[in-house]
Amino acid sequence: MTTLDVLIPHYNDSSALALSLESIENQTWAGSKRVIVVDDGSERDELQKTEQVILQSSLNIELIKSPENLGRPKTRNKLLDAADAPFLAWLDAGDIWYKDKIQSQFNCLYDLVHKGDDVDTHWITCNYDWKWEGKRRRKVDQIARGDQLKELFIGDKLRAYLWTLLGTRKSFERAARFDERLLRLQDLDYFISFVRAGGRLVTPSNRNSLCCYFKSDIGRNAAEIRGCYNTIFNKHNAALLEFGPTFTQRAKSKADFVASRFAKNNSEHGLAMAYKFHAFKSDPRYALFRLKQSLNQG
Repeated sequence: MTTLDVLIPHYNDSSALALSLESIENQTWAGSKRVIVVDDGSERDELQKTEQVILQSSLNIELIKSPENLGRPKTRNKLLDAADAPFLAWLDAGDIWYKDKIQSQFNCLYDLVHKGDDVDTHWITCNYDWKWEGKRRRKVDQIARGDQLKELFIGDKLRAYLWTLLGTRKSFERAARFDERLLRLQDLDYFISFVRAGGRLVTPSNRNSLCCYFKSDIGRNAAEIRGCYNTIFNKHNAALLEFGPTFTQRAKSKADFVASRFAKNNSEHGLAMAYKFHAFKSDPRYALFRLKQSLNQG
């Protein structure tokens, strides 16, 4: 049995998959690993290219083919079903790990064991680089201190991205399944479910960026994003309300700003302004903070 299963959803982007696989090949961690790729109904030509990419890789790769496009949450559930290694990590096709990522995260897990902590209640996340199309890479720190549930709802200091994680298979079972209603933001819902189930995120002592997220909003539906936020808020309403009405409005204001960003980047300027106006109406102070933050980041 392999020690680590690396789980990758893929759809119609063999060149992006090749980039991700290369970053796995370059890991300094020398343990036994298997890569599981679930192809989510790619077009025939692209699937053939994907098969060729896998054949050319030196990695131990299992390719699972879906006959039709099922969407990201169902694909991720198929990956969970296929995994059987004691440890799991995730990577989206097109994003990359830096060479020390897995070794640094296993070192963190070993530290937890030495302290007597239950590793099955922990996920190891990490700092990462955020690379917008046409811009330079920007380091983003994952801050695991404080109330993690509260921080996840806002997403300013602690962000929900699967490709930052390493953990035991049992720890991922704690978060259960991906919500198949969520075409977007399944990561956020999954992280919230994990923390609500008693899970805790920790970061390695290596504070460097350990992976890179290549980001583009082009073609992604702003209304769909905002609708998925509503689904998450309704699903976790009891937990959200524990932080009070002011915080609830702040979380909703953040959601409006995210939707506004998607709309703007897809040239839907009227819709972008409508979301931004609603964000100011919900929580003027937080909305002003977000506006200043976006101006400082360019």
